[in-house]
Amino acid sequence: MEADLCVLVHGFTGTPEELAPLTAALVQEGYRVLTPLLPGHGQGKRELAQATATQWLQAVESLVQTENSPGSVHLIGFSMGAMLAGVVASRHPVASLTLLAPAVYYVGTRQIFRQIAGVIKDTWHSTGSRRGDFLQRRIEDLSEAPLSGLKQFRRMVNLGKSSLPTVTAPVCIVQGSQDATVEPRGAEYVRANLGSTEIKLHFLPESDHLMLYGPNAQEAIDLVVSFVQQHSPHAPKSLGDSVQG
Repeated sequence: MEADLCVLVHGFTGTPEELAPLTAALVQEGYRVLTPLLPGHGQGKRELAQATATQWLQAVESLVQTENSPGSVHLIGFSMGAMLAGVVASRHPVASLTLLAPAVYYVGTRQIFRQIAGVIKDTWHSTGSRRGDFLQRRIEDLSEAPLSGLKQFRRMVNLGKSSLPTVTAPVCIVQGSQDATVEPRGAEYVRANLGSTEIKLHFLPESDHLMLYGPNAQEAIDLVVSFVQQHSPHAPKSLGDSVQG
């Protein structure tokens, strides 16, 4: 029997690289891992302007629907990807749902990118070259975000909020206390509105929005890996069975 599948969903204007440290940890633990690039992302302003929230949902739903063993999929979403993952979890049986910095309350749709860019600029020079290169690319991506994409972002957030009461899978919420992009109180909103009977909420005291690249990164990774392991019907067989996509 194959090991459980983890599907990691990045945020708006982002790419799977936002979740790369967590992806590597899950692969190391022997999980099958898929990290889809949402439609319109990682290409350019024109492509993102043509993408819709429906397309983003379909891209993730298709991965869950093709899994042969119901309830053996772990959904992990970051920021807008957390809201998207919540919608999918409300529609399909999953083993667990992890929400990283869920984008419930966010700064104004124009300010959101200036906020993220400010955090990135403040931190990239004090970090390693890999993180620095990644963060600098994020500024470029954010500056190219079209207004039509922002409309779809808002739509996805609203869909995610409305889906919370119908989510019944075990849920882990991880939120950076220093997040200037999405308000930390959004994590409390999610906990209060979920239909799940098992909910774990963790605040990372020194983390900003990009928590997997911040000072509490290892703590965030450990929390998620432990949560997934606790809810794995099909434990990983070996590192050789892992697949990253």
